[in-house]
Amino acid sequence: MLMLFLLVPVLTASAAPAWQPAGTRDGISVYSREVPGSPIIAFRGDCEVPASMGKVIGVLADATREKEWMDRLVEARLIKEISDHERVAYNRTSTPWPLADRDFLFNADAKFDPANKRLVIAMRSIEDAAVPRLRGVVRGELLRSVWTLTALGPQTTAVSFEIQADPRGAIPKWIVNLFQSSWPRKTLEALRRQVQKPDVEEYPAFRLGNQ
Repeated sequence: MLMLFLLVPVLTASAAPAWQPAGTRDGISVYSREVPGSPIIAFRGDCEVPASMGKVIGVLADATREKEWMDRLVEARLIKEISDHERVAYNRTSTPWPLADRDFLFNADAKFDPANKRLVIAMRSIEDAAVPRLRGVVRGELLRSVWTLTALGPQTTAVSFEIQADPRGAIPKWIVNLFQSSWPRKTLEALRRQVQKPDVEEYPAFRLGNQ
């Protein structure tokens, strides 16, 4: 669930949350943390991807191919471009019977820190009258989702994926948390596979300079 484009150099800083280790396998470390005031637990996955940052961005920015690698995704489309680094996008995810599909309308904003060769893409749900809710589909809420990419070398990128999403509807929160606990690992495993496809190109508007 994410998009971006020409990346505007903007420095950002935020206090590191208290993440709790939830296991490491195949080079992917997963963490969880409780969020004050919310029953939905946040999850994060970290790994290294053997590809340039531009190639990883090429995967994340291409909505037309998101279904190739994002789990249960049945529809992804760009709604509008707000600026060179900000978009509004739509995703629809299938859910096991008898639950209704969930969809998400969200803002995606990309900020680049050139000093640390780091890109942060922050996503959060919004409302837009141009994208009405569909009958038979539950509009979920993306409370917070963040991709953090850090160039470690010409062909190595550290990738972190954070997710806290409420699918809404009559689903017990403990089931939501159990289901979401696997999202970071599945997503990062799929990203690793996708970035190795020969027809995936580096994001054309992104230049990290001489690495």
